[in-house]
Amino acid sequence: MCRQKAKIRFVPRVRIFAAILVLTTAVNIHQVLALEPPPITPIDEFFVLGNSPNIPLEWHLIVDGAVTSPLSLTLNDLKQYPATTQMATLECYFPAGIRLLVGNANWTGVALNTIIQEAAPLAEAQSITFHALDGYLTGPYDINELLQKDDIMLAYGMNAQDIPEEQGYPLRLVVPGCAGYEWNKWLKRIEFSTSPPTMALNHYPIHARIFSPKNRETIAIGTNTIRGMAFAGNEIEITSVEVSTDEGITWEPAQLLNYFIPNVWKHWEFTWDVAQVGEYQIFTRAIDSLGNIQREQVGNFGWRGFGLLVTVDTDEDGDGAADSIDNCPSVYNPSQKDSDGDGKGNACDDDCPNLDEANPVNFRDFSILSVNWRIIGPDLAGDLNMDLSVDMNDLAILTGYWLSDCYEE
Repeated sequence: MCRQKAKIRFVPRVRIFAAILVLTTAVNIHQVLALEPPPITPIDEFFVLGNSPNIPLEWHLIVDGAVTSPLSLTLNDLKQYPATTQMATLECYFPAGIRLLVGNANWTGVALNTIIQEAAPLAEAQSITFHALDGYLTGPYDINELLQKDDIMLAYGMNAQDIPEEQGYPLRLVVPGCAGYEWNKWLKRIEFSTSPPTMALNHYPIHARIFSPKNRETIAIGTNTIRGMAFAGNEIEITSVEVSTDEGITWEPAQLLNYFIPNVWKHWEFTWDVAQVGEYQIFTRAIDSLGNIQREQVGNFGWRGFGLLVTVDTDEDGDGAADSIDNCPSVYNPSQKDSDGDGKGNACDDDCPNLDEANPVNFRDFSILSVNWRIIGPDLAGDLNMDLSVDMNDLAILTGYWLSDCYEE
């Protein structure tokens, strides 16, 4: 919510202690101080689903139907209402499988309840339907159910910017903690009706998902980090996440990285020390503040529906890249940099022009090459393609590695 600038004044010490007591009663302040805020997904990294429709130049949001005061609001009109900004996680509704589309943002707009109040529904009005420019609609929802959620928003902003067209410009319905298909994009109309509702808000159950490693990825034997997120709707707090690397037989605790904000994801990580090569099934599950454990069954966000299969392989050089996918399996090169794209990492590629024996490839190497420019003969510094001459072909090779490292330091 927008807040007025506070006036500076002295507060009695007793009142300060009382305020601290209230804060520590409501929030575990030690936990908050030890954890990071939930990460925000940059707009250019936020997932996109669906194609933008044609946006009319004279766009208006129409609010009509069983109301006393129908509305026709431009984007500027909407911005004259009291603005609210809140963090909320948007996740596409895939109750099983490896597909995961999720992002977290700060959304800015006007509270839906404000527009409902402005339109003044008739006493006999029972439901609301949201219509989009692309023909998509959500609802009809029970008016009373929506009124009870004071965090539903008509958003025109995202991460302190105008909401992009691919994310729903000019207006998107934001329903924190509810299924992604209910976050209607490109809104054009809010319709009130005397007909009964046929749709209820779908709140996410507690669930944890894995970001990395990816399904069927090959990883190196030794120490690996498993990362993911946990999420729940209806303002439920997830207090722990567990990981199983033996097909769900035993479980170990992961480390939560973020403090709690209602209807917002928490990231987590787990250090896995694996000592044997082979295939492993990885599962993760979430536990909430009431001790409820994420359901097991496949489907409906059960943890068995989100399992990943990974292959663990040897790692001769100990650089964290499994031998079967390492582009320099006998040379330590955790970056796996391959500047010329020939399948050999810079650290073991004879083409890498490390003429001055120092990283990176730069003007020092160019100056060594230029000394022998157009000279013909054997063993010339700068004869990178070994054709007994220093010419444009060698310069092209050097340019391809410009500012790259030829070995791992």
